[in-house]
Amino acid sequence: MKTNFSSIKNEHERALLKSLVFFDLFSYPLSLWEWWQNLEIKISFKELSETVDYLLEGGQVERREGWYFLPGRQEIVLERRQRYNFTNQKIKRAKKAARLFRLVPSVKLVAISNLIGHHNLREGSDIDLFIISSPGRLWLTRFFCAGLMKILRWRPQRDDKQDKICLSFYAATTGLAMDSLRLDGGDAYFEHWLMGLHPIYDKGRYLDYLHYKNPWLKELFPNSYLLRESFSADYFSRNLLDRLLFSIANVAEPVVKKIQFKILPPALASQIGKGTGVILSDHLLRFYLDDRRLELQNRYLDRLASLGLYD
Repeated sequence: MKTNFSSIKNEHERALLKSLVFFDLFSYPLSLWEWWQNLEIKISFKELSETVDYLLEGGQVERREGWYFLPGRQEIVLERRQRYNFTNQKIKRAKKAARLFRLVPSVKLVAISNLIGHHNLREGSDIDLFIISSPGRLWLTRFFCAGLMKILRWRPQRDDKQDKICLSFYAATTGLAMDSLRLDGGDAYFEHWLMGLHPIYDKGRYLDYLHYKNPWLKELFPNSYLLRESFSADYFSRNLLDRLLFSIANVAEPVVKKIQFKILPPALASQIGKGTGVILSDHLLRFYLDDRRLELQNRYLDRLASLGLYD
C-alpha cells in the first residue's frame, strides 16, 4: 500500500482514515453506518457522508458494493461476503449453546465476542463467548457452562476448533468495570472488542449495565447508539429461584473453585498474575494464554506511522 496521508490535516478526515486502518488489519471493509459507530470523534451522520465523499473524490478511500476500504484493498469485500455465511452458521451454534446456558440460574448474559464488526468470523475458527454471572457465582457458572460444552464435545481442541464454543471470558456483575484491563499506551483491539459484543441472551439489560460500568467507552465511541450514558443499578434483584438456591450455591461456590484450580492446565497456571491475559478471581475469569493485543496494537501504530497518520 503506497498511499500516504501525511498531508491530511483535517481532524474528521484523519479520524475516518484511522478507523479504516484499524479494521483493515482484519480485512474488514465498513458500511457507512459501521464506520460512524466506530469513530473516535463526535460527528453527525451528515458530516460523515460529506467527509467520505471528499475522501472518495481525492482517492484516499475506495468504495465497492456499499463497503468502504483503503485504496487497493478491493479483495476484502469478497472476503467479507464469504465470512458472512461462515458467521451465520457459527451464530446458530452459539445460540444453541446459549439456550443451554440460560438453564443455569446464575447466567445473566451470553454474548459473542471477537467479531470486530458483525459477521467477521473465519471458516475454521471457534466461537468466543463472553458470559456475565450473578455476583458470587462466577466459578459455579463456569463449572456448569464449561461442563455442558465438554459433555457435548463442543469445546475447541488443538486440532479441531471449527464451530466449537470457546469460553475464555466470564465476569460477575461485580467485575464489569474493565478499564484496568486495557493495555497502557493504547488498546484499540480491546476497546473495539468490548463495544462490539453481540448479545444472544440477556436476562435483563445486562449489556446496558456493562456499558454503564465502562463510561470511557462512550467517550471513545461518541456516535454509538448502543452505549448508554446512564443506568439504574436498582434494576437488579434476585428472583425466587435464585433465592431458593442461594444457600446451596454459597456452599458449592468455593468447592467448585478449588476443583477448577486443581485441574487448571500448567500453562495457564503459570501466567496467573503476569498480566491481563490470564485472570482468576471471584469477579473476573479470563483465560487468554495467547493474548495478542500488544502485537495488534503495535501493528496498528506501525501502519498508522507508515501512512503518515500517527499523531
